[in-house]
Amino acid sequence: MNKNLKRGALLAASAATVLSLTIATPSFAHDGKAKGPRAGSSSLANENREAKAPHTHASVSVSITAIPSTVTNVGQIVRGAQFVAYPLAADATAVPATRPTTGGKPVKVAAKVSANNTISYELRIDAPATAGVKKFAVYNSAGVGVLVTVTTDSAGTATATSSTALTTAYAEPTKPAMGKGKGKKGDHKHDGRMKMGRGPQAPTV
Repeated sequence: MNKNLKRGALLAASAATVLSLTIATPSFAHDGKAKGPRAGSSSLANENREAKAPHTHASVSVSITAIPSTVTNVGQIVRGAQFVAYPLAADATAVPATRPTTGGKPVKVAAKVSANNTISYELRIDAPATAGVKKFAVYNSAGVGVLVTVTTDSAGTATATSSTALTTAYAEPTKPAMGKGKGKKGDHKHDGRMKMGRGPQAPTV
């Protein structure tokens, strides 16, 4: 009888120990989650977003000529208006005698629709993030350059002026050849401006 009593007491003590460990384990796991790296990584991402420098643009009017009669969609028209901007020194007074071969950046053309449904086009070009002046030599698809001056005032307002009117002839946009970029599937996503192809129709003249 004494042996049975001792054996029962040992079994009861073991069961109590297992029960106490089972109850303590969830609390320990919860503490571990609270101290994980997720909170720190979120804070770091917020700091990186705050550290990004503001990006400012200014607009200057452009005209697009030689638009085929078959091209009536505004999105197609702006994709066929091609300009490239080359940064110049702040004291530049004219475009280079010879078009630069490096440092050029394609400039986006946007369409504006007035209250009476008249469509006009403008070039969106980089402006100083703070008060200052930037100058660019902007070339159209025919290689004709125009001096564009972009000024940001102390209030943060950016304006752009051109030495002569900016104009370009429509040029059919080309797609990347197979094997380059993202191929056929990428053609619809690679260039954000292609989404404009679903925009309003240009008025017929």
